[in-house]
Amino acid sequence: MKTRVKWGIALRLGLLLASFSVFAAILAGYYTFDSSRERLQGRAEQALLATTHVLARHMQAGFGTVARDTAFLASVAASEQDKSALADVFKASLVTHPSYLQIRFIGVQDFGLEQVRIDRKGDAWIRASEDELQEKAHFPFVFETLALAPGEVYVSEFGINHEGAADAEPIPVFSMASPVVRGGQVRGVVVLRVAAQPFLRDFNTALPVPYGFYLSNRWGDFLVHPDADQSFGFDRGQRILIQESFAPVAALIDGRQQEVVLSQPGTDDEEARVYSFVRMPYGREGEGRFMVVGLSQPLAAVQGEVVSLGNSILKILLVLSAVGVVLAALVSRAVTQPLKAIVQATQAVTLGRAHATLPVHRDDEVGELARSFQDMEQQIHRQMTELNASRDAMAHLAHHDALTGLPNRRMFEQRLAQVLELSRRSGRSCALLFVDLDDFKAINDTRGHAVGDLVLQAVARTITGAVRQVDTVARLAGDEFTVLCENVDSEQAALQIVTKLQHAFMLPLDIEGRPLPVRASIGLSLFPRDAQDARTLMTSADAAMYRIKQSRRQDKA
Repeated sequence: MKTRVKWGIALRLGLLLASFSVFAAILAGYYTFDSSRERLQGRAEQALLATTHVLARHMQAGFGTVARDTAFLASVAASEQDKSALADVFKASLVTHPSYLQIRFIGVQDFGLEQVRIDRKGDAWIRASEDELQEKAHFPFVFETLALAPGEVYVSEFGINHEGAADAEPIPVFSMASPVVRGGQVRGVVVLRVAAQPFLRDFNTALPVPYGFYLSNRWGDFLVHPDADQSFGFDRGQRILIQESFAPVAALIDGRQQEVVLSQPGTDDEEARVYSFVRMPYGREGEGRFMVVGLSQPLAAVQGEVVSLGNSILKILLVLSAVGVVLAALVSRAVTQPLKAIVQATQAVTLGRAHATLPVHRDDEVGELARSFQDMEQQIHRQMTELNASRDAMAHLAHHDALTGLPNRRMFEQRLAQVLELSRRSGRSCALLFVDLDDFKAINDTRGHAVGDLVLQAVARTITGAVRQVDTVARLAGDEFTVLCENVDSEQAALQIVTKLQHAFMLPLDIEGRPLPVRASIGLSLFPRDAQDARTLMTSADAAMYRIKQSRRQDKA
């Protein structure tokens, strides 16, 4: 019986290494050149990347300074009601910061009418007259800033200034704004407009002459480019994107990487250069906005030291190139092709995608590895399915009552805060109903807690069926339920909902096929008539419910 030789990966790799050793002496020169070149280039690339990170941190510090100035000016506007004095503070800030273009205080009344505006005109600072003040409520830097907490700062995207007068020069700008709060109420916003070019020039001028400076927004549009015609193309109806000029930067735009270093070969018009780009957070924490900061340097500056070494071993490299191709083909076929399939399968599993068939039929170590990976993939899939199901169940339980399936107190309070904020913006009222069952304790004591649970489930169905689909029904605790009604235009409309609920409770509940009469006391509170915040609104509805419950007890007595 003929014995089958098992060509394992160890044997194949041993044969390959034996072949490589024959050419070791010849290849030493090439490896010396290659490693020297790569080390020098890698060192230069890391230095360029470190410089880019430092530049990004300096830019973040610069943006932070503007944000602090904006918040400070908003605090001044909150305490200083004299417009002339406030204008003097604004003017002093413009004098101190040459890149600041305009500062204004915009009130919440009269459609966001400007109250004080100081503009930079060359080397002069001019306060706008009453006739020149404009309404700005429709601009994002107003209505988005009004929704911020005191001390928070809104940061706009970079763009071309088209907001001013028709004869104003269209220059790149960005704005920061912070709410002005007096007596616990938002009175307006302070908006600080910054000229982008003077602001960025402070960072660019500190760089050596060979360096090129690049900056893009989160979509990839160039904001700064050594060729000025490439900047702000979107304002001219063009999209000149950094990821189209430098394809690896797409990983920064997509969020897959935080930094990228790359090289581009030279052309007839441009020399070869090395580039580094980093993803720099921009705007308020938690927004997820960013900018891409980049630097470039001529590649010749980092490769000049190895030119003489390259000339001395060029002949050796020419002789060995053919051998290298043959050996590379052997290595790729013998080792890398099946391993590459497994690597691609690993990447596909990580991304949740399908992958090609693995070489599980092989009898060597690669086949064993492929079969082990296949088993592991199946186990991971089962575990992820179970984990997702558990996570979804836990998320549901965190926001819903386990007995009735209704939103619980936590979810109800979040929903109440959202509805009150929408009501403040729209000017339309909303209603809060507190529903408490009468003599529910007696049901638990006489019929048992199991029947009590069935009653609570039936009550949940009764309330849900009696109100509108847009209304939020929740169980706070015990036999306490709430109904949150949006866009209630009048007290009469709210009372109609209460009446419908009362009629629903006039019919006995169906508890396991048996009728059981249950009554409920319903308290009503309207926002903003009865309360100005969520806690007071809930207290008002609760008090109204107890007044009704007390009245029923007195009637029985």
